[in-house]
Amino acid sequence: MTRVSDPAGVVLRRYAQFALDRLVTTVPAAVVLVLGLRWTLHLPRGEGRMTPAYLAMAGFLLVVLVGNWFVEVWVPHRWLGGTPGMRCLGLRVVTERGETPGLRAYLIRWAMMIVDGYLFGLVGALAIALSPRHQRFGDMVARTLVVRRA
Repeated sequence: MTRVSDPAGVVLRRYAQFALDRLVTTVPAAVVLVLGLRWTLHLPRGEGRMTPAYLAMAGFLLVVLVGNWFVEVWVPHRWLGGTPGMRCLGLRVVTERGETPGLRAYLIRWAMMIVDGYLFGLVGALAIALSPRHQRFGDMVARTLVVRRA
């Protein structure tokens, strides 16, 4: 069991971690979108031209969704508690008891990004800044904390 210290020292790191993890998922998705839209430019003008554009946008959304699941759930679960951004900044996720979270906790945290990610992450950022243990809503529901790596 890991000793859980006050997570106040990780607030700014969490904001940077959020941005880094969004880059990891958004850049590949943007490449898919640009390539898909570029492909539509080579199609003849007409009614059927919008369908490939919609497919490019759907591909973008699919890559974002799968990428976020991979970064927020699979990677921390398999690599003992950290997204790529967390690992770069020396952070990790633990339960409120200081233990390694299970897959269920990571799934809850990810699902709650619907709330935390609202307004480009502002809701989660405010929750982290204002909650006594500096938890976003996903952390509160999953009963997890983000702490510095020992």
